[in-house]
Amino acid sequence: MDESTLIQEKLREYLTLVGPLDRAGAEIELSRKMIRARTEDELHQIAPALGALSEVLGISSIDLLLARDRRAFVQDAVERSGLSIDEVRLRLSDGQSTARDDLKLLGFGESL
Repeated sequence: MDESTLIQEKLREYLTLVGPLDRAGAEIELSRKMIRARTEDELHQIAPALGALSEVLGISSIDLLLARDRRAFVQDAVERSGLSIDEVRLRLSDGQSTARDDLKLLGFGESL
């Protein structure tokens, strides 16, 4: 066998061996996304105000709750959204009369 044939054989062997790993990685990533989506839905059922805030700001509730500094996370999200804090408050109060109080209970203080 010449070098070119050996190289092609090695590449086929590599692709054969790595193929199942690539498929497993894709399945793990899909599972991770499904778990994340389910958890977000469940969080929003537990705390509808959190779901409303997530929707208004286009953020993940999980990312928000896991953020080291939740207040800074929300402030950054408000800035990225292009909305004023008053607009965010208005949208939250439109969705639920107790949304601001509920968010305070989640530790957001007077930031919203």
